[in-house]
Amino acid sequence: MKSSKRKICQVLALVLSSVGATAAMAAGPLVQGGGSSLVAPTIGSVSQANTEIGLFGTSEATFTYYSVGSGAGQNGFLSNAPSFFGSTVTGTVDFANSDAALSTAQITSYKAALGTTNGPLIQIPYIVTPITIPVINAPAVTSTTTPQTTPNQAHSIALNDDDLCGIFSGKLTNWNLVTNPETGATYSLNAPIKVVYRADGSGTTELLTRHLAAVCTTANTANGVTFVDSLTFANTSAFPTGVPSNFVSATGSGGVRSALLAMPTSSGSPAAVAYLSPDYTNTFLAPSSSSASPALQVASLLNARNNTYYAPTAANATTALGTIAPPSTKNLASNPANWVPNAGNPTAGYPVSGTSQIILSQCYASSAVTTAVEDYLNNHYNNASYASIVHGNGFDTVPSNYATAITNDFLSNASGFNLNIGNTSVCTGSVTGR
Repeated sequence: MKSSKRKICQVLALVLSSVGATAAMAAGPLVQGGGSSLVAPTIGSVSQANTEIGLFGTSEATFTYYSVGSGAGQNGFLSNAPSFFGSTVTGTVDFANSDAALSTAQITSYKAALGTTNGPLIQIPYIVTPITIPVINAPAVTSTTTPQTTPNQAHSIALNDDDLCGIFSGKLTNWNLVTNPETGATYSLNAPIKVVYRADGSGTTELLTRHLAAVCTTANTANGVTFVDSLTFANTSAFPTGVPSNFVSATGSGGVRSALLAMPTSSGSPAAVAYLSPDYTNTFLAPSSSSASPALQVASLLNARNNTYYAPTAANATTALGTIAPPSTKNLASNPANWVPNAGNPTAGYPVSGTSQIILSQCYASSAVTTAVEDYLNNHYNNASYASIVHGNGFDTVPSNYATAITNDFLSNASGFNLNIGNTSVCTGSVTGR
């Protein structure tokens, strides 16, 4: 009897060992990327169930994402240098996410350098996003007409372009200098305003400054401040003498959120204004975000072009994109710059909106990585469960015409353009892939 039990245990041990080995083999290659902190809660990790990587699992590959900011993500991919994701990170940079579009100069430089062996660079919209304006110790909400932006608060503090330009340039340093666009009078609250901005290279900054560069003038900004479309908020082109003394820097979306939550909220405390993606603000805007609680109060914005107040919702961000169409010919589709729509000053919708991009290589040295990247992206663009994660974090999926074009051009070769990942007529010979 003991012998039989011993044999059974040995068999079970062998079976379990085999299962473990199979599971380890099934984990596949490591596929790593990084960049935008805006999309980090959506992309997530294998240990987080309500994220895209968590949903994808490890049966085909193990995806890892480093939330380091859009600038570091771009630099890491363009030079295939994983050290931009952390000093101890090694291996290959398989992809990057950036809320800021690559410049023509960056694309040209990559093509002449790594592109000769890695193959063409792909840049496509990943999600549609608003950029919210969270406020701390703001005036009491008395409006009965502005939209809801925050849990348990039926209406919102409203700001217009003059308010944004004044606050973010340092011209308006107290709430009693800020004009309520609903009444035309300044708010009565006497509370000095601290402005919390991103110190790192940030696509969230780029989306904000793109709008500010389009609507700010010498009349509504502090003397000497001229906003430029940039990943760096405190750049010398915008602030030639440095940012004002009431400005406070923070690194990453999480750093901005922490800086806001650290502000005292007792009567007479300073106020604060910042900019964040919805997944770092509250659960009204991002109902399933892991980074949205406790709640931050958020302003609504007046779109001056149609005189309408908008909350920073996913739907209003998509409205801001307007009627857009993806590149329709091979020549146009081959240029990564043509895939990023510009909504710097939209005719309707939430005024500070845009897309966050994913940056990829057309060619990978490993066929397993090629397959994993294709399958992951097919899920992202075409699977309802992945769309639910995107919406739960306060974003919208890319318009259906873009999703179709991306699928036909890059995830298959249905278009016949030979732009798809792993295309054997491109990824051949000296083009070995990264």
